Amino acid sequence: MGMYDRKSPYMLPEEPKTQAVCTCGKTGNPPYCDGSHQGTGKEPAIIQMEKGKTVAICGCGKSANIPYCDGSCSR
Repeated sequence: MGMYDRKSPYMLPEEPKTQAVCTCGKTGNPPYCDGSHQGTGKEPAIIQMEKGKTVAICGCGKSANIPYCDGSCSR
């Protein structure tokens, strides 16, 4: 199953830190980048968490706000 084969977002309780999130859909550790994008022309999204909170990361690949879910999977 690939990163963008889901019909729901990845709900992640994140701690304050900088995180690389996959945007190519090829990662073996979804939704985090594992370097699989090499040669695709795509780069991971770098998100900076200022404080601990839960974030919704797109699981379908259709969001207009990648890497974040915008509800496209439910339409």
